[in-house]
Amino acid sequence: MVDKETHWDNVYQGQNIQAPYLEAPYLDHPVFIAALEHFGGSVSNRRLLDLGCGLGTASLFFAEHGASVTSVDTSAAAISTLRAYCIEHGISNIEPILMPAANITDIGPFDFIFGSMILHHIEPFTELASGLRAGLLPEGKAFFYENSATSSLLMWFRNHVIGKLGVPKYGDEEESPLSGSEIKTLADHFHVEIIYPEFVFFRLIPIYLLGGRWQRPFRQLDDLLYAVPYLRQYSYRQYILLS
Repeated sequence: MVDKETHWDNVYQGQNIQAPYLEAPYLDHPVFIAALEHFGGSVSNRRLLDLGCGLGTASLFFAEHGASVTSVDTSAAAISTLRAYCIEHGISNIEPILMPAANITDIGPFDFIFGSMILHHIEPFTELASGLRAGLLPEGKAFFYENSATSSLLMWFRNHVIGKLGVPKYGDEEESPLSGSEIKTLADHFHVEIIYPEFVFFRLIPIYLLGGRWQRPFRQLDDLLYAVPYLRQYSYRQYILLS
C-alpha cells in the first residue's frame, strides 16, 4: 500500500499551475466565494492559512484579495510547484510550507483558515480539532469544503465497490468521508454551521461507473432532488463553517 504522502506526490508530480489563475472558473469559484463571504467579505491584510493547499489555487485566490497566505501541504511536489510559481510571478504574500496539519499551532494564530477536501484525510481527528482552535485567533473563522459520510448508501458503495472490479478510486488508502461524530468533535471547539450548496449523489454514478459518460441526466436528477430540503443532508458535499 502506498502511503498518502507518496500518493499525493504522484498526483501532483508534473502538474503545473494554470496561468492566468484568476480567469474563470477560479475568479468566480463558488467555494472560494462562499469562504470569502464567511470571512466577512474581505481578507485584506489578514493572515489566512490554506490547509492542504495542493497546487495552491485557493491560496492564489485569497492572495489576490489581499490576504497574507500561509500554504501548507504534506506533498513536497505540490509545495515545490507552488513556491516556484510564486517566485516566477513575483507573488510575495504566499508562503508555501511543507508541513503536516498537526503542526499548524507552530505557525499561527491566523485570522482565517480555509481547506478543501482536507479534514477527512487527517487523524487523529480530536487533535486536529483542538489544533484548529488553537491555530485561530479568538475571533477567527474557518471554512472547509468537505465530503460527507451521512448517506449509508454512499458509504456502502464506497466501502464495497470503489477500488474493486475495475471501479476507480481517486483518493488515498487512508482517507474516509467526514462523519457525524467528527462534526460533533468540531462542535466541541467551535460554533458549527453546515451548508449543502448542492445535492451531489446520483451524479457520482457516471464518474465511477460510466467512465464519465451521461453526466447531464444524473446532474439534473440531483438538481431536482435538491429542491427537497430534507434530502440535502445526504449530499456527498458540504460546507463546514466554523466560528
